[in-house]
Amino acid sequence: MTDRLKIAASALALVAGAPAMAQDDMAQDQPEMSQDQVEVLSGWNYDTLYETGWSVENMFDLTEIRDANGEDIGDVENVIFANDGEVLGIIAQVGGFWDIGDTHVYVPWDQVEIGDTIQVATIPVTEETVDDYTVFGEYWFEEETLTEAETEETGPVNDDLEAGSGIFKATDMIGSYAYLTDGVRYGYVADLIVQDDAVSAIVTDAAAYGTGGYYAYPYAWRGTVPTAGPRYDMPYGPQEVDTLEAFDYEQLQTRGTVD
Repeated sequence: MTDRLKIAASALALVAGAPAMAQDDMAQDQPEMSQDQVEVLSGWNYDTLYETGWSVENMFDLTEIRDANGEDIGDVENVIFANDGEVLGIIAQVGGFWDIGDTHVYVPWDQVEIGDTIQVATIPVTEETVDDYTVFGEYWFEEETLTEAETEETGPVNDDLEAGSGIFKATDMIGSYAYLTDGVRYGYVADLIVQDDAVSAIVTDAAAYGTGGYYAYPYAWRGTVPTAGPRYDMPYGPQEVDTLEAFDYEQLQTRGTVD
């Protein structure tokens, strides 16, 4: 996988010995899910993920941002989701070669044109129009929080933008600890797989569990989303996760290199 994931894994390893009390505190806000909300893994397979799903990490690595004129203007910095998994938009880093220098722009998902692969994404921002957009928040240089209502607007944002209530950034979830229902640390969240404009699966690195490789599980919103590297509680136990085969990134049909 990418250097981003290697860095995340190293950072998690440094704090793996954190007191159990601290880890318990981080999970207190995550309510229990009823059994009928949890997808049974015996009926779960990767076929549709391979056919139509796309990886957020692959988007970070592969996707080129182009303007309405077809010019390459940047890349994807982050993806914004509603807590239920719906894709709300992307944060693109654009304009490094423009007179204005680097600019981070939030673009609602319905204004992002993306084909059957994730090699190219077109957004309605050009060098001539980027200044027309309103900056979120009263002062662009202060800490900025993107609210759910603002996810319908296009505009420049800070590169350290915080996600408000009801939404989360992909980078808030990726790198978080993943725990099984019995409290055993399973590994960390390595990726998000999106289908039909929503998170379909969470990909975990199960190294901490003693199982090499990546494994994809149905996305289950637990009521809160991890931030600053806490934990993601999976609704599955050891007997359930042991039935899955490793997730093969090479089979994702959306993979590729930009022409």
